[in-house]
Amino acid sequence: MRLDAEQQGWLARGLTALHTGDEKRFEDSLWLGFGDSWKPLKSALVRNGYLLNGDGNALTLAERGEQLLLKLAREDASNKSGSIAGLSDSTLGTR
Repeated sequence: MRLDAEQQGWLARGLTALHTGDEKRFEDSLWLGFGDSWKPLKSALVRNGYLLNGDGNALTLAERGEQLLLKLAREDASNKSGSIAGLSDSTLGTR
């Protein structure tokens, strides 16, 4: 799965929501950005260590998820200056 700039934005919104403890907004952001593919993406993020299941199975950002959020923010900034690299399967571990 390769993410385009718009999908990167939705993922960043979702991770930001999760960073602030709003799991519902995280899931809504994934659904808006990825449609029916949001659940497999969420599972891949957990499976590959970006998200952790906390108490009562509440999701939290792992250190790796925090790093991904920072990477997305940097790529968003570079996109605004005219360049974008995109995220790949190797970044998300979804292949």
